[in-house]
Amino acid sequence: MQIPSTLISLTTKALTEAMDVDAMIHLAKELVYNYDLYQRLGVHESMIIPRRDAALHIITDMVDLGLFYYLVSVLIRIQKYGFKGKMYKISHMNDILKRIDECGYIYDPENRIFVENPAMRRTRNWGALVEGVAYHLAFLRLDVAENSKLVRKYSDQIINATYTDLRKIVENSIDKRNGRIWNWEGDGGLVAFYFSNKDNLATLSGIEIINMLFIYNILYCRLDEPLKVRIAVHSGLCMYTEDLEELMKDDVIKQTIQIESTYTKPSSLTLSNTVCSKLDSLLLDGLDATPVDDPISYASYSVTLEQ
Repeated sequence: MQIPSTLISLTTKALTEAMDVDAMIHLAKELVYNYDLYQRLGVHESMIIPRRDAALHIITDMVDLGLFYYLVSVLIRIQKYGFKGKMYKISHMNDILKRIDECGYIYDPENRIFVENPAMRRTRNWGALVEGVAYHLAFLRLDVAENSKLVRKYSDQIINATYTDLRKIVENSIDKRNGRIWNWEGDGGLVAFYFSNKDNLATLSGIEIINMLFIYNILYCRLDEPLKVRIAVHSGLCMYTEDLEELMKDDVIKQTIQIESTYTKPSSLTLSNTVCSKLDSLLLDGLDATPVDDPISYASYSVTLEQ
């Protein structure tokens, strides 16, 4: 994580002015439970550590661990709610936030974390998810039905152009809802949602993709037959890692893929019961029941022309 030296210096000054060394150590342990400043500095616990040295070393360690923005988000909460029963005034916070904004990150008060400014960059983890930490995420899995048949029937040029169209439809639907493509294989992929009512957002994205493909097949499709996709939405706790191969082995992701491949018909969307339990009633009213195993049933959505 690249943090400008000016931002590190400003945050060090703010922490030095706000807390004594003992409070700083407790703060560091909020982010790294076994953090030992004395061990990190290589000194005995009886030694007196100057405030600025303590603040600079803690902040530098958090930068190295990829936790700098988490540290600042904790400082924001401390200034508002206090820490360990004591109130603290964090000086220079407006200047710190301004410099963080210049780095392309904005504060999300609902989740109390810093995330990428989508106008500046879009990465898989929103610039917020930490390696080895479990997060509750909603996933949308999309796959082209009968892909092998289409690849044999049409030229590479037509297939590539068609699948490029499909990706654009997906991106247009998920970008407005702050979704992120975690994996894309040409004929489909996996999208993750983290913020706000993530189950609603993933569901709305799936519905929009189905609707837009319905229009696409009537007006713009390059094939002499409809392009059909299967979409599934599921949610749950996922252990985040930057290793995509390991990430795809997560149980929630594997279940999402199974729902798509096993229970979803072409040109339709299937929602797990986990997702359905969190949807707005207006969304649920437009869905059909899809029996799975008694007493479990999923919900489905599709578009058809009236006869």
